[in-house]
Formats: sequence, structure tokens, C-alpha cells
Amino acid sequence: MKLGFKIFALACWIVCAAVFVSCHHTLVKPNSVAIYYSDSKSVSLLSTSAMVGSIDEAQHLIGFFGQSLASGASSADSAKEFSGDVWVRANDSILSITLFGGFGMTIAELTYANDSVSFASSVIDVEKMKPEYVLADFQACFYPFEALRENFEKSGFVFSEKHTEPTATEGLASAKPSSDFERVLTDDGKVILRIVRKANEIDLVNELRHYKYHITLGSDG
Repeated sequence: MKLGFKIFALACWIVCAAVFVSCHHTLVKPNSVAIYYSDSKSVSLLSTSAMVGSIDEAQHLIGFFGQSLASGASSADSAKEFSGDVWVRANDSILSITLFGGFGMTIAELTYANDSVSFASSVIDVEKMKPEYVLADFQACFYPFEALRENFEKSGFVFSEKHTEPTATEGLASAKPSSDFERVLTDDGKVILRIVRKANEIDLVNELRHYKYHITLGSDG
């Protein structure tokens, strides 16, 4: 009985130690960290105060990394793939993304609040990952277009948004703007980032860095 308890205690200590060692906290103030969307031009994170409305929901994320995405290829068969469930909270004071593994285990937590970023994980090498880039991509998907456009244009990028035409089911008076959109970031006429939202699906493709995210909103996993 005592041996079993000692083994359990040792296992708990190892897990706690691993979490403690892998925790990484860095202070990030808006307009202080350069996020390079091209090899020569960068932007800064928008403050959380730029967020309009709020998000507090489960999402399912599939990511692809590989050269096959460079030319916008529809197939990602040759790319490396990962997937997972996340819980996202975003409002004018916080941006929080929690990644879960099997059995609901928390794999990583990324929080942007009070003008600082906190990133912790028991399995991801947080020293090699730049959480500010994850936050920047999230902002590009969910933050208001005008705030994003102004932020990108200050650095010489062109950021555009195109909405689906309004639809009406009961005449012109009931027409409502669609929430579907296509956002495109270009530099000297070259497409760098493309974000397409259709209903509860979002696809983000970074043509320059060769990665893609597919997000299903409101997924329960």
C-alpha cells in the first residue's frame, strides 16, 4: 500500500515538474512585438480593446503545414496535419485559447490580457513557439475589419474584405448582411494571407509561410 502511494506521489511530482518547467510567460505590450507577415514588413498585436462583441465557445481546429499549400493547392495530402478541440474566450479585455487533447486533458493555454501574453504547455516546446503569431492570426479572423485594415496599412500592407451579397427570404425589407466574408492580405500585389468564412467554417491560408487552419465554430469536439 505504501509502495503504491509512493509511486502515485512520484508520478504526480513528475507531472507537476514537467508543467512547471514548460511554463513560459512573456510580457507583450501592443505595438512592441514585431509579427512578420512578410520577410521585410511586420505588424503589432492589436490591443484586446479592439475586439467588438464577445466569443465564449468550443471550436475544432485542424492545421496543415507543408509546401503543397504554397500555391493555394486544395489538397493538403503532403502536408503535416494536426487537429484538436479548443475553447476560445475573446472580448475587449481578454483573448484566451485553451487546447485540449484526449479525455479533455489541457495541452496548452494561451492568454492575452492586461497587455501581456501568457503561454503554458506540458507537451509543447513553448520556447520555440511564438504565441504572438497565433494571437495575430486569431485577430485576423475575428477582430473587426477596420481595426485590422488600419493596423496592416500602417506597415505598408493592403488588407481587403469582401462580403457575400445580402440575401432576402421575405422581400427586400428583410435583407440582412451575410456574416460570410473573404479577407485578403497582400504585399506589393502578392497574396500573403487569405481568410474565408462560410457559415460556421473558417479557412485561413498563409501562402508565404505555408500553413493552413480550418476552424469549425461552436464544435463540441
